[in-house]
Amino acid sequence: MTSPQLPRFIAKRMAPIIGFAIASFIFLSGFSALGAMASGAAGTNEVTTSNPMRNQIVQVQPPQIQMVFRDAIAEIGKMGLTVVCNNELVGIALPQLGADSKTVSVALTTPFSAGECLINWKLADGSQGSIPFTSQIVSETTIVSTDGPATDTTVPAVIGEVVMQSAGGGPRVGGLLGLLRIFEYLLVAAIFGGLLTVTLAWPEGIDYGVCLRFFRITWLLASVTMYLIVAITAMRNSDNTFVSSLNPFSWLDTLNDAAGLVLLLRFALVVGSFWVTFQPARVFEPATQVPAITLITVMMATFGLTRIGQHVALFTYIFGIAHALAIGMWLGGLLLLSRTVLNAPGEADLLNAVRGFTRISGVLIIVSIVTGVMQVYLLDSFNIFSTGHGRLNLLKLVVVSVMVWVSLMFKNFTIKRLSKESELTSKMAWRLRRAVSTELLVGILVLGLTSWMVPMHPPEARASGAGPTVPYAFREDLENDRFHVIISLTPSTTGINAMRIELLEPSRINNFIVKLIPSEIGYAGIAINVPLKRRGAAIVMGDGSFTLPVAGVWSIEISGATTTGELIPLATTINIKESTVVPTTTIPAEIAPATTLAGG
Repeated sequence: MTSPQLPRFIAKRMAPIIGFAIASFIFLSGFSALGAMASGAAGTNEVTTSNPMRNQIVQVQPPQIQMVFRDAIAEIGKMGLTVVCNNELVGIALPQLGADSKTVSVALTTPFSAGECLINWKLADGSQGSIPFTSQIVSETTIVSTDGPATDTTVPAVIGEVVMQSAGGGPRVGGLLGLLRIFEYLLVAAIFGGLLTVTLAWPEGIDYGVCLRFFRITWLLASVTMYLIVAITAMRNSDNTFVSSLNPFSWLDTLNDAAGLVLLLRFALVVGSFWVTFQPARVFEPATQVPAITLITVMMATFGLTRIGQHVALFTYIFGIAHALAIGMWLGGLLLLSRTVLNAPGEADLLNAVRGFTRISGVLIIVSIVTGVMQVYLLDSFNIFSTGHGRLNLLKLVVVSVMVWVSLMFKNFTIKRLSKESELTSKMAWRLRRAVSTELLVGILVLGLTSWMVPMHPPEARASGAGPTVPYAFREDLENDRFHVIISLTPSTTGINAMRIELLEPSRINNFIVKLIPSEIGYAGIAINVPLKRRGAAIVMGDGSFTLPVAGVWSIEISGATTTGELIPLATTINIKESTVVPTTTIPAEIAPATTLAGG
């Protein structure tokens, strides 16, 4: 068989895949651009939470007004703000913008008078609004106090300090990573599935120049793709630039969790597959057959470990590995057929390769469906319709069903039309190539959905948080469908306290606020603007500003938002006891000013 020239091979044989990838990238980029335009529209900013809150009845004088906006504020100096109580202006200082560029704090120079109150605000971009509340303050209280008694009614502006935060806080390159993951899976599958197809159905393939070039080009593209994925992931997990993340010697410092180590292992195996892809005959030689097949199998099996480091059942990994191997061999075999076997008509062994893969594909279809359904059950349980991951998994099953249907049509054609043929004619090669290309395009769509689901966290695969290094007097795990927070407090008595806030879900969060509200009338609550933007832990320092002034039952309310909207709040209660010691609190050793930011 005459081998085509390399440029022609790349241009004509890889064109459908490259075209689909480019179209996907443009599609994702378009959505991102529309989202950016929508979020940046002038005059649309709004207050998401405030102190005092909308329609709140205020019984204790707060030291300041605080508002948290949905979008960042560019020019705080041009912000207009007035506070009116009982038709009288309340004295205020200049607005101050917090480090998050969204939180505005305004100190009060005169107290609220009793009556109906209104906060009117206007931003430089034209956004404006008002916050009504009712003042029922019957006696004046100290607005700012540093040495008052334990029952001081001051509401401190408490800001937490991040002591641990997971990966993902760097530049938003999720779309690019998703596209690269599609290429990654497809190229690694081409190596794994192609070599096994040659081993089981087409041993003559290693004598064809086009087959040898297929494996070598695929290895080169797979190695480059894996290198970019590892570098970009390392950049997201650190504060390094993309250029500095290209240094492989820096990867272990940022990819030191379970998922990162699996990624590094896959990269090493892909690079190491050079030993097989440049000498495919090693899958037949008795001395090298076992290590060669083991190498490419382990390489493909790493895709079944995407949930490593999360709380999942052991069978999730078993079915995940089996699913990755079945899908990988299925897609890899199709790529080999499309780019080499069906490249030209002629020899009888080409027809035998088609027949051999058809026999193998039946088993691969069954394994793929069974393992896929089991994964849906183990990861989503009965939440397949109520969660984003579940709905995507359902869509993936539908697309796989289409792929199965095309495969069965291909199998039926092979059995009925090719059973009596002695060689592959030009017309048969064209029809088969068209069917295989259709099946490949559907398979790439499956990979796209898989890539989309990788960073998501299904209900049955919750991330495990790093607990505190010291015991807390109070610790409670709060969770709903999309929100998972652990609250720890010590010593849980009146006076100075320290709090640890652990965010396990979602992976990214905005306007993360924890409120502590006493049941005792006449005492103000505390609002903590948690600085976490992604999974991790933050400490509210026990430096004298975080003080619980009164014993009794306190309510804890936790709120936040994602790009898809507000999260369902979490709530609990805590019983604060009267302190029996001198008002000094020993803060745990982990709560020290010299805390560090570490990738999770």
